[in-house]
Amino acid sequence: MIKSKSAIVSRMIPVVLVLILGAFGFLGITGKVSFTVPPTYASVPSQVVLIIHDSSDEGGRKVHSQIVAALGYAKVAFESLDLSETTVLPALKRYSSLATATEFIDKLNETESRKIEEFVYDGGGLAVLYRTWNTHLRDLFGVSNVATPEFIETRGIEFRRDYQPGIRDKESGDREYLALTSQDGPQVVSLDLVPARGVQLVAVSESGQPLIWENRYGNGRVLYYNVDWLAFKSARGLIVQSILSTQQVGAMAIANIGVFQVDDFPSPPSTTRLEPINTEYDLSVSDFYQQVWYPDIVSLGRKFDIEYTFFTIFNYNGLVEPPFGFEEWQHARVRLNDQDMPFTVYAAHQIAQQYELGLHGYNHDSLTLEGWAKPENILEALLAARERWTEDGLGELPFSYVPPHNIYDEAGIKALTETFPSIKVVAGLYYGEFEEGGLREFEPDPWAEQIFDMPRMTYGYFPTAYNRLTMLGGLNMFGVFTHFIHPDDVFHNPENYPPGELPPGTEALGGYRNPDTLPWRGDYDGGQDGFYYQLESILDFNQRNYPWLRYLSTRQAYYEFQRYFDIDVSFSFKPYQMTVTLSDSPAYFQVRVNDGRRIDLSELKNCQFISVYEGEGYDIYTFKALEKEVLLKFIMPVK
Repeated sequence: MIKSKSAIVSRMIPVVLVLILGAFGFLGITGKVSFTVPPTYASVPSQVVLIIHDSSDEGGRKVHSQIVAALGYAKVAFESLDLSETTVLPALKRYSSLATATEFIDKLNETESRKIEEFVYDGGGLAVLYRTWNTHLRDLFGVSNVATPEFIETRGIEFRRDYQPGIRDKESGDREYLALTSQDGPQVVSLDLVPARGVQLVAVSESGQPLIWENRYGNGRVLYYNVDWLAFKSARGLIVQSILSTQQVGAMAIANIGVFQVDDFPSPPSTTRLEPINTEYDLSVSDFYQQVWYPDIVSLGRKFDIEYTFFTIFNYNGLVEPPFGFEEWQHARVRLNDQDMPFTVYAAHQIAQQYELGLHGYNHDSLTLEGWAKPENILEALLAARERWTEDGLGELPFSYVPPHNIYDEAGIKALTETFPSIKVVAGLYYGEFEEGGLREFEPDPWAEQIFDMPRMTYGYFPTAYNRLTMLGGLNMFGVFTHFIHPDDVFHNPENYPPGELPPGTEALGGYRNPDTLPWRGDYDGGQDGFYYQLESILDFNQRNYPWLRYLSTRQAYYEFQRYFDIDVSFSFKPYQMTVTLSDSPAYFQVRVNDGRRIDLSELKNCQFISVYEGEGYDIYTFKALEKEVLLKFIMPVK
């Protein structure tokens, strides 16, 4: 039975006394007064999340799988309770928070519902990650509905509160907040719920329908998602931060890895003049790459401390049968010290001096049996590429490979491992089709265990709503940003490729990469709206909101990912301190504080402070653990 207002008031009297006694605390380094008698809910023996789901709920299964994946990446311990097997909840006191991933919460009767209510009231957290209804939990959910609500459809989502880094970015000009419109956002199936007075709206739909809100209940808090789209991989960062936001204090591990890859460079360039570069610079494609594009990319790399990986391709000849020549590779020339040399070889040598050089292929045909007819043809083409690599002195054989069009099949990757045993990483797509080498996770490839998949989450030069949400998904899930661009994106416009003449594979990345024929920079007319400045804004966004992010080459990232996944981490909390226990060090982790406490930066043990993000009602601290046990001390606030 839901507690009456008088019962709630009576339960708050001890809390008020604690607050009065706490006024005799002391000033900490942040200038806040600390409690001498902390609240009981400030202790959590070990951070463990209980996920309540129902395997008979088709939509809920999808959300549950994303929660499991997200918490696994973040190294947040969890257990699952399947309501299709039991509707009796375990003792909840040992959990730091609860997360629900099913419509069928109404299977919980009044007695079981009261357990959740009391858990939250006493300081626990509840993240409702799939819209649901239970008449016994309406007050806890923070809604004023009495009758069972109806399903409604709406579109778009606009975040109104900064409850995770970057979700509202006031320095992004017109993009003050992340807004997915009806054009670039998913349709939302929600419930016709009316938030009660006093709840805080986090996000609304395009039409103003409340979609996410936070409800403070006693000493605890509830975050309610009135949506069904957390079933997508791009939402994983939202999932982790939402769960941690319901706890008084939450913690997670991060890999702290940024990978920036450049596909199709060096590659055989055109010597013709194409728009918009002909107008902007009066240069051919090859001269633009050498004189403008590459120097600008290097400049951005220096500004943001990026360790690029470039992926070379030898031809665009479409050959899938021998003989496999290299006429295109040697076609464009540059003149150096009164000597001519292939532009591609020159560019590759320049790159190899300061960056990693990987393989994109003999040509731009995906390594699939469908495209090459016989495995022998794939092997022979790759062998020719390996011989050319050595003949032109491109350095060590490649460590990493990007599949053309981000597509490959089982036969293709086996041919790759046979001809290039040096390759340890395949960087395909985080999304896409599994049968085509997409929809990959950060793990050994299912078709070749000696290969580590390092899927790219985002691409291109523009901070689109899709890119922003997907970037947040990786950074807020386990501190990872994987991105790629092409040098020819600026030429990928309707003027150079009339409708119906787009290159193969283009549709997979959304059609034209430069649909409005924007310039490279736009300095010549004062617009400065071109590719360079758009890409700079993406990197600047990361630097502002995630200053701890370290950019690594693909090779470096491979070894760091291996370490990250090998390390076990656990977190435990007491009122005045928390302990991080690791199986190895060094390692990175974050602590999210939601209840006003501060971490005493003068009392750190076995760790290095990296940065702090000050959000709306929360702080996220980033640390580097230097030993296997880290101790952090809290300064308790007066509320």
